[in-house]
Amino acid sequence: MDNKKKEDLRVMRTRKLLVQSLFTLLERHSFHTISVKEICEEAMVHRTTFYTHFDDKYDLLAYGLQNIAKEFQFIEGNIRENQIKLFNMSLKYKALFSQLLTEEKDSLRYIIMKEMNNGVKKVIQDENSNQILSFSSEIALAAFSGASLGVLNWWVNEGSNISEQEANEEMKKIFNWDYIEKTLK
Repeated sequence: MDNKKKEDLRVMRTRKLLVQSLFTLLERHSFHTISVKEICEEAMVHRTTFYTHFDDKYDLLAYGLQNIAKEFQFIEGNIRENQIKLFNMSLKYKALFSQLLTEEKDSLRYIIMKEMNNGVKKVIQDENSNQILSFSSEIALAAFSGASLGVLNWWVNEGSNISEQEANEEMKKIFNWDYIEKTLK
C-alpha cells in the first residue's frame, strides 16, 4: 500500500511538472510551435516519461485545462457569480488565457470576429469624427460579435432548420438590442 501511495505521488508530481512546463512555455511561445522535447526539457523529464503519461502535447494541454476547469465549479443558479469567477480565473491564468484565446488567429471564427469589430468601429468612428470607443462600447461590441458568432456556430451545426431572420429575432429577444445599438453609437 505504501509503494502504491508513493507511485501515485510520483505520477501526480510528474504530471504537475509537465503541465507547469507547458504553461510556462505558453507564456513565451504559441502552442503550435512548442514541441514535446521543449516541454520535457523545461520539466527536466525524459520523453519516455512524457509518453508514459500523455499521448501528445494536445493530451497534456487537455489535462492541464481540465485541472483549471476543476477550479471553476459552476455555482448553480448564479450566472453573475459564475461570470465573475470566470474573469478571476482569466486573471489567475492570464498568460495562458491570452495565448489560447488568440492562438486561433488564422481561424475563420477569429477572422470574422475581427472583421465584425473593425467594421462596426469604422462605422461608429466615421459617424462620430474618429471618436475613440468607450469601454462600454468596446464591451458591447465584444458581446455583440461573440454572441453573433456563438449563435452562428449553433445555427450552422444544429439550428439551421430556422431561417436566419428567425435566428436574428431570437437574438433580439435575448439581448437588450436597443442598449447595444445605443452603446455602439
